[in-house]
Amino acid sequence: MSDMLGRLVGFCDVLRAEGVVISTSQALVYCAGAARLPPEDLYHVGMATLINRGADGEVYRRVFKRYWSDDERRARAMTVPPVAPLPIPDGAPLQGEQGTDGEDADVLVASFAENLRQKSFALMSDEELERVARLMRTLALSPPLRRTRRRQPARRGQLDWRATMRRSVRTGGEPVRRQSYGRRSVPRRVLLFLDVSKSMSAYSRGLLCFAHAVLKGQPRWEVFCFSTRLTRLTPALRAGPVNAALEQAAKDAHGWDGGTRIGDSLHSFLIEHGQGSLARGAVVLICSDGLDVGEPEVLGAALERLHRLAHSVTWLNPMKETRGYEPTAGGMRAALRHVDMFASGHSLASLAEIIDKIASSHADRRGREKEGIGLDRDSQLRR
Repeated sequence: MSDMLGRLVGFCDVLRAEGVVISTSQALVYCAGAARLPPEDLYHVGMATLINRGADGEVYRRVFKRYWSDDERRARAMTVPPVAPLPIPDGAPLQGEQGTDGEDADVLVASFAENLRQKSFALMSDEELERVARLMRTLALSPPLRRTRRRQPARRGQLDWRATMRRSVRTGGEPVRRQSYGRRSVPRRVLLFLDVSKSMSAYSRGLLCFAHAVLKGQPRWEVFCFSTRLTRLTPALRAGPVNAALEQAAKDAHGWDGGTRIGDSLHSFLIEHGQGSLARGAVVLICSDGLDVGEPEVLGAALERLHRLAHSVTWLNPMKETRGYEPTAGGMRAALRHVDMFASGHSLASLAEIIDKIASSHADRRGREKEGIGLDRDSQLRR
């Protein structure tokens, strides 16, 4: 083992002794990055690859200065701002692409992107959120499909008498070839309800970045935010780049970083939009910690009505990532009786997993329908 490699491994051991959780794969990525990048980037490499929790950042800064204090070549690394992430050029590959520095650099960049996917929005700096916004644009979004009343030609389906007789003109009036039609399928509308109250401030910007990314490729998606009142953010998030869109959304939102009235906000949505085509048959995603200052009965009644109109309702609570969390708040307990899925949504990876689950659950439902397996009455109503 070389001198430098020994010092890098020793640095990881000292961090572990101070209580920082570092896996073997993280230590390997750290060593590979330190070998490929200049000395002044050593601090950034460790911060990007070894730190998973916000509480470990102060420990890392203290140990870094103490451990490398006798190395003059690392003096410049100790003067960089402690919150700056590992810099990656805008044109650098995100995953699976070959970088200019060879295979090791490619592994480092891919690992950096994977760490960002797994990292909680609450622990990200502004630069990391910008890079996560880039990663969000690579998500493969496939909302469930619904059958419309519009017809289209199909190889199998109901007999289309008009098309059959029209085609029979080519064969002397004999309907030799049967024409069929089927109902056209289109992606379901997805409704995003984002909690921007003070208790969700650590996650609001990351969730808004996600909303901005999906609106670029999904014209039928709608985004609302709520704190004390409900606000439609779709026009603000569709316009311009992510930073400008988020600034406009923050200006338009009522009660940003204020209290939380989830039940009243959902009730307002049902009055203004719910009876039209916006909520009927839609996939609803509610991102909130469930800390409602209103009456739990109001939230339960509004969510029950929304659940009857929608195809499915998923509640994303970032607090669920905390070990030992229990939904004991009154609003959260009232909501759980009327949701189809309860998950975290605290990171990009968890959001991607939820989207995949929604799509796969729809595929399973279609498979059961083809096999003749009956669905419960509520599921039939939400179709």
